[in-house]
Amino acid sequence: MDSKVVIVSCTEKTPENISDVLLCQSFKSGGMSNFASLDMVWQNSEGLSVAYNRKITEYAESGVEFLVFVHDDVYIDDLKFAEKLRKAHSVLGFQIIGVAGAAALDIEFPALWHLMAKKEHRRGFIHHSVGGMQTEATNFGPTPAEVIILDGVFIAIHLPSILVSGWRFNENYRFHHYDMASCLEAFKLGLKMGVFPIHLIHLSQGLDSFSDKAWRESNDLFLAEYGPKEEQK
Repeated sequence: MDSKVVIVSCTEKTPENISDVLLCQSFKSGGMSNFASLDMVWQNSEGLSVAYNRKITEYAESGVEFLVFVHDDVYIDDLKFAEKLRKAHSVLGFQIIGVAGAAALDIEFPALWHLMAKKEHRRGFIHHSVGGMQTEATNFGPTPAEVIILDGVFIAIHLPSILVSGWRFNENYRFHHYDMASCLEAFKLGLKMGVFPIHLIHLSQGLDSFSDKAWRESNDLFLAEYGPKEEQK
C-alpha cells in the first residue's frame, strides 16, 4: 500500500454492504490496495463538499501526498495509479487532477460541463459500464491536458499545494455542481488543473432528467453564482 495516496469516498451504504460498493471491489479484487489506502465515509448524509473538506483538514498534518476524491460507483482499474498521479504533478505541474473535463466553457442552461463546453474544448476519457463485463469508453478529447473544469467522479489533489493555496470545495453545493463550482474557485486562485489518462469504470450514466428537483435547484444556484451577469443600467 502507498501510504502517501489516500482515496476518499462517500456512500449512503453501511460497512456491512461493503461488497455492494464498486470502489471497494477495486481494492478487494483489483489490486488497488497496493497503490493507495481507502477512506470510506459510510452512511454519509452530508454534502460531498463538506465531507471532502473535513478530510482535507484531517489529513493536513499526515504527510499524505495525494487525496483522491472518488464516487463510490467507480472501479479503479489502473496498475500505475500512484505513478500517474505523481507524473501529473511533478512533470505537468497539475495541482488538481481528474480524468475528464474542459479547457473552456460557456456557462448557460443546462449547467453540465460536457454540454457547456464545445467539442474542441473537451478533454479526457472515462469508461462506463453497459452491462455485465462490458464497458464503453466515453472519449471527450486529448489527455493529458490542462483544464479549468473537472468532472467530480474523480478529483485528486496534491495536498501540500492545496494547503498552501487555502482552496477548499465549495460547500454551497451538496452534490450537483459542486465539482464545477469548486474548480472555478480553484481557477480564480491560480491553481493548475488537468486531466490524465487514469483508467476508471463508472457505473452511473449521469443525470436522468433536467426536471429533477434537487438538480434544478442546484442548477439555478450555480447559474446565479457563476453565470453571465446582466449589464448594469
